Amino acid sequence: MSDNIIHTFQQRRHLEQDLAAFAQTKTETELAAAAQRIVHTYPADLVLNLLTKHLETPDSQTRGGLGHLAALLPPEETLIALRAVVANRQNNPHARFTAAVIAERFLDVELPAALMSDLNNTDEVAYQSLREALDESKRDRHVLLEYVTQMQAMGEAIAFMVLGLLERIPAPDRIDLLRLIAQDSRPHVAEAALTRLERLAGGEASDLVLRALHTLQFTLPTALSTQAERTLRKLRFTGKRYVAPSAQQWRALLSPAEPSGYQTVWLIKQPEPASTVGAFFGFVFSVDKGVQHFFGSDRVEQSMLPAVQTVGSMVAVATDSGDTAVLLEAPFDYGRWLVWRALARQRAGNAEPLSGEYTLYNDLFWQFDPPQLDDQVHQFFHKPDVATGVAIDPTTLDAYTATLLAHPAMEGWQLQNRTVQQAMRFSQGPDRTLPVAEMVAFTLREMEKWPERATLLTALETGLRMQAGWLFYAGELEIAQYAQRLADQMGALPLAQNPLLARMLAAGIA
Repeated sequence: MSDNIIHTFQQRRHLEQDLAAFAQTKTETELAAAAQRIVHTYPADLVLNLLTKHLETPDSQTRGGLGHLAALLPPEETLIALRAVVANRQNNPHARFTAAVIAERFLDVELPAALMSDLNNTDEVAYQSLREALDESKRDRHVLLEYVTQMQAMGEAIAFMVLGLLERIPAPDRIDLLRLIAQDSRPHVAEAALTRLERLAGGEASDLVLRALHTLQFTLPTALSTQAERTLRKLRFTGKRYVAPSAQQWRALLSPAEPSGYQTVWLIKQPEPASTVGAFFGFVFSVDKGVQHFFGSDRVEQSMLPAVQTVGSMVAVATDSGDTAVLLEAPFDYGRWLVWRALARQRAGNAEPLSGEYTLYNDLFWQFDPPQLDDQVHQFFHKPDVATGVAIDPTTLDAYTATLLAHPAMEGWQLQNRTVQQAMRFSQGPDRTLPVAEMVAFTLREMEKWPERATLLTALETGLRMQAGWLFYAGELEIAQYAQRLADQMGALPLAQNPLLARMLAAGIA
């Protein structure tokens, strides 16, 4: 019996230490991983017991970790425990609020308003929570993201309450949080935060406000982005002008484009001379379809960053899967320009909006002057009028295609090509005893009936234009021009005369 008591005591002590470690996590991924380790290590009843005892924690990162724990524990018992905390008016008001937020955000259960009716006018509890988050964010800015994420789970009324409470905070301490709230997916909330940010431009925090407004131009939906730009112009007339810092410490790494039109870019900040910590941010995107995925951190040890190379060099990097990828060292402005162009889909509301870490970190790479691009590269992305464009004879186009596909950066366009596989499935497959050329011709005729035919050609054209930029900075100007010319012809060619598709199909069949 005594051994069991000792074992339980030791487990409880270790669990307390693991819960305290939530505060040291830097990203939502780390927070979720820490919660999973706890649930897999300790009995569920012990975890739930200590979870309820830590609900009044002032640390917003820890509160987020408790939420992840709640999502991993048995739902019925967890909801009963959280409901009991909320219902008990003897409990700390802060703990009751946290329990209600966790139930709504992580268990998707909104507790009855009657349970918290006595707290409806307790602004001091919310103000104290806000003040604590702002204080902690000076040590770790990720705390602000956790605070905003929790705020978004509680409806617009809570968001406007927070905006009202911010009026009691010194102006310099409001800027980062207002910048985050201005990126809220709810238009009324975002506009209210942006307006409050603009009002601070004439005070003691004007430099911080100018920086925030400058960065928001690149990421807000079109209407709000225009509002931020207009405010910056007005401020310039009053002598308040944003001066962008140098981007000397920043660089970009770029993957070859895929035939689907997608590409990956890494924006990397090398450590300052007196530091060993840099930053790394990755985007998976298409310039026509928007940014699909964002990942990264502002705290990356130098040993984890690829060594700096000259523009045009190939850089071998290890991937999460354990493989090695070869990326191109490219100009920082080109990497940013690609991302900015892709984000146009998000700004127009035609792609899934980015949230989370992107809203937190985007000021780091948008704080600089707008990206400048070589005229030649701009031309790669210019789509000519097919009616007035100059046609290229099939033999020449096929020669361009053969040279282009022979380049190592085009390897993915032939091996394990999803486009080819889809086309073969749709066509029901030609007779496999036929020569490859006849099989290709048969498949191209069948693809003319494909409902996704136009989508396929658009993706290939986009991929070719993005690949032209990659090849240009790799020092392959002639092959880059071949990619551009093929892209220019992609929408005008009948499928039966499309040399790129024919060669991709031939490689796939082989």
